[in-house]
This record gives sequence, structure tokens and C-alpha cells, in this order.
Amino acid sequence: MSTPYTSTPRTLRMFSPRNPELLDLQGAREMQSRFFPARLQHIQGLDYSGECRPAGEVGGDFFDFTPLGRDALLVSVGDVCGKGVGAAILMAGIQGFLRGVTTDGCPALSTVVREMNRITHEVSPDNIFATLFYACVNPLRGQLQYVSAGHEPALLVRKNSARINRLESTGTVLGLSARTEFATRTVLLDPGDTLIAFTDGITEAADAEGRELRDLGVLDVVLRHPEAPANVLVARIMEAAARLTGVSGTVDDRTVAVVRYTGLAEQGSALELAVANA
Repeated sequence: MSTPYTSTPRTLRMFSPRNPELLDLQGAREMQSRFFPARLQHIQGLDYSGECRPAGEVGGDFFDFTPLGRDALLVSVGDVCGKGVGAAILMAGIQGFLRGVTTDGCPALSTVVREMNRITHEVSPDNIFATLFYACVNPLRGQLQYVSAGHEPALLVRKNSARINRLESTGTVLGLSARTEFATRTVLLDPGDTLIAFTDGITEAADAEGRELRDLGVLDVVLRHPEAPANVLVARIMEAAARLTGVSGTVDDRTVAVVRYTGLAEQGSALELAVANA
């Protein structure tokens, strides 16, 4: 009876605990996984979740959630071109910079991204760049502000109007030019509106014949689960991409972040939050 995998001395050496290169990659993967948020702070009026799955031991995708006190949330989803250790190092640098943004309310997003772009341009080789979706969600105001640096358009699925907003790019990719300007756009939210941000590893997930999931496939998942919590939507979108690629299709780093504005539970909640943060 044949087996689907046959060990050879070379493969045994590769996966030996004594192989320093493999141990280094495993250590890098563990370190990179610590950059992703492990615990999500409760923010009244928001339900949010995310996941990143590198294609290899390490990757260039990332996502992060940074609570700003109890009444706002910074959301970042990014994709460094390429794979492997080089992309992972730049990813860690970008994410570390963004985590250093501390403010009592939503920062000037375009200023943050402009400085991030300048640093990326300084430290990156000419053939390395990154895309970034960077947003601030304020449930107290029912407001979303965002900057998109050449990133895949995020989707804003409207609960009550059956409309879909594609949040298009507001500037070029990070690292292309030190003088790039980025615009901040503002969108008002209604209870039940859902933000879905992702990398191209999701939309370009394809089967062996080249049929891609695209953003229509992501939207289909959301519309088929209108009441599902954010963590379930993340899981379903990941499953849709994996189901399409199977074992023979294209594989890339995959990242999804979902934020749903649930609205404040009571009419007086906004006042209570404002007083608590005064």
C-alpha cells in the first residue's frame, strides 16, 4: 500500500529539531503571532474581530485593533508586498509605529499615514511597498473616518438601506514616494452597519481554474449571515476563501477584520460615556 508522503534523509533533516533555519522560522512565526491582538477590549456600541493566516511560516499581512479609551477604536489592515521574512520585518515595523499612536480621540489619520509613508520610503528597498487601510470608528458619534493607502477597497454594508459602500483608496501605496499626500474621508454610521476590511489574499483566493472569490464573494458571505457576530463573519469569510482554493488553488496571506456598529444600548448611553471620559 503506497503512502502519500515518503520520508527521505533530506526531508528528515529539514524537519529535525536540530535544523536551526526551521527553528528560526518557527520562532519568527511565534513572535509575529504576538503582534496580532489576543484580547479584544469591550467598547460599547461595537462588535469587532479579525484574523490573519500567513501562507508560510511568516507573512506580510497584518491587522490590529487599538482602543482609544472606551469610546473609539483604531482599525488597521495592511499588506506588505511579497512573502517571507523581509515582508514580516516591514510588517512589524509598520504595526509597531501604528501602535505607538496614543490619543484621547481619533487622531489625524492622514497625518499618521503620511508619517508612516515617509518612514517606509526611507527604510524600504525600491521594490518593496505596503498597502494600508487605517480607520477610526467612534460609536459615540456614529462615525467612521478612514485613510486607504492603495489598499483593497473595504466594504461598508448598510443594515437598513441594502446599500454597499466600497471605501476606495485615498492615496498611493506606502513607500512609493516620500511626498505622497493622503486624504481622510468620513462616513456616518447607522446601527447594524458592518465594516469589512481584508487583504488581496481573500479577494484573489482562486481555484485551480482561476476563478476568484473577489469582493462579491465576501459580500455574499455577509449578506447570508446578516445577524452573525463579527467573529463568526470572520470565520465564514476565511472558510469561503479556503473552500475555493482547496489543495490545488492559489495561496496567499489572508487577513480579515470586521467591525459592526451596534448602536448604543440606551438613549442615555452617549451622555454616560461622555461623563465617564470627562
